[in-house]
Amino acid sequence: MLYNPFEQVTKSSFRELIESGYADFVLQRFEWPDVKEKTGFLLTPYDDKETTDQHAHQLGAKEGRALQLPQDGDKIYEEQDFANKMKKKRTHQRGQK
Repeated sequence: MLYNPFEQVTKSSFRELIESGYADFVLQRFEWPDVKEKTGFLLTPYDDKETTDQHAHQLGAKEGRALQLPQDGDKIYEEQDFANKMKKKRTHQRGQK
């Protein structure tokens, strides 16, 4: 499967990853000049838990974490919800100025 870090993870694309047999992922913060701070995340699929854990071990405490599905599936949506709330908050604050 082609992996594009700039493609938004949707329920459909996430389902496609699961249906392709992936169960181990690393969810990490993604910073880039055109991506607003604390709103970008990468979801990287892995073929096995060992490789996933190796990647996650290289990340800082608040930079990312390993996830295994289905038990950690809710954490992906929690991160996405947090990013969306932060975006709405900034938009609201700008509107009040």
